[in-house]
Amino acid sequence: MKITSISFKEPPVHHEFPPLYEGLGLPELSAFIQQRFEFVYTLGEVERMGLGSIRFYKRQRDFEVHISDKLPGVGPIKLRNLKGMLLEEAKTAFIENIESEPEKRKVYYGEFRRPRKDAE
Repeated sequence: MKITSISFKEPPVHHEFPPLYEGLGLPELSAFIQQRFEFVYTLGEVERMGLGSIRFYKRQRDFEVHISDKLPGVGPIKLRNLKGMLLEEAKTAFIENIESEPEKRKVYYGEFRRPRKDAE
């Protein structure tokens, strides 16, 4: 398996969560920066295209690659290897995109509390 090209589709987006959730230590409820990309990879003789995103979790100082759709011919082990290769290829460009972005696009998440039973 080999990655032929990676191209970012949009600028990085900063996802912010309320401090109440940041303190829980759950990565899925921690602030992160995300950017989507397209990639072309070869699997044997066949060249295919996929969509993914790279995330930087601010609190954990950790990077992660997410692939949105299933890729034909890629099982769990090949998927893990592909994510590792994509992370190596996209990490430097992603950091440069974050640093060079003049206007930060932000998404804010509110509190996710259940309504009280006596509230209407």
